[in-house]
Amino acid sequence: MLRTTPVFLASRAKGYMNRVMVYAHRRRKARYLAPKNAHVRSPLANKMPEEYGNTWDPRSGVEWHNRMRHRSHYRHWPWARWTDDPVRFHQDSVCRRTVSASSSAANNGTPEWNYYAEVGQAYETPPHFPLSYTAPYIYQYTARCWSREDLQSYLEHVQQSSGLRSIADVASMKEALYTWWHNAAMDSIPVGVLQHLELVSCDIVAQNARKSYRTKEHQRGILRTREMERYYALPHLRGPAMPVQLTQPSGEYPNGKFTQMMEGVAIHPLQRPDARYTHNMYPA
Repeated sequence: MLRTTPVFLASRAKGYMNRVMVYAHRRRKARYLAPKNAHVRSPLANKMPEEYGNTWDPRSGVEWHNRMRHRSHYRHWPWARWTDDPVRFHQDSVCRRTVSASSSAANNGTPEWNYYAEVGQAYETPPHFPLSYTAPYIYQYTARCWSREDLQSYLEHVQQSSGLRSIADVASMKEALYTWWHNAAMDSIPVGVLQHLELVSCDIVAQNARKSYRTKEHQRGILRTREMERYYALPHLRGPAMPVQLTQPSGEYPNGKFTQMMEGVAIHPLQRPDARYTHNMYPA
């Protein structure tokens, strides 16, 4: 006769490692496994072999691990790539008629926005320099349109013929520059060169004004780091670092003011000198 297991034995899951009625479970305890840090603390992690010499930019850590193999929210990383083109810089299928609707050549090199004010490049160029010094800054946005030699020749032509010699002249006399161009140089110089020249000259002048103001404020004592964080320091101190003669005693007999209570000594009524400590905890 087959005997059925009593219900109270089957329901009570007692016994050595729970082995009464439960057959489909593991009979051993799950042991602790130390987590394997796969290269996360290695200086060679997530690097090409030619970058192994760079010990100052470690790409270690789980974030770099996730973004190098596209995991987690780094699945479509990097989000800005070299090949995507949000402002249609690499190819222009549309003719932008910013200057001339009749000839497409006049539209070449026309700035579509103020590149210079938005990028914030450090020019290290004083505004009294000749305006032909702006050629490398203009060339990095107009390399598709004009070669370095053409751009340099355009700027030298402006510098020699228009009467505006320096960068500060262009920033202060834009109307005179365009008037000269309309009268004398419309055929020889594209208008995009003048527009770029105007933008970069204004930005160089503004940057030098900011730097001179920063220098003046620094000399006034308002000190800021390169990241414009305010910091404080002592001014240049004069005189000896220690007193050359200690303060001499006055020669009067040391009658304590509060010891003798001879002159008019005004004591605040909330600071009772003869009361206990807890009765004296009042503001002055």
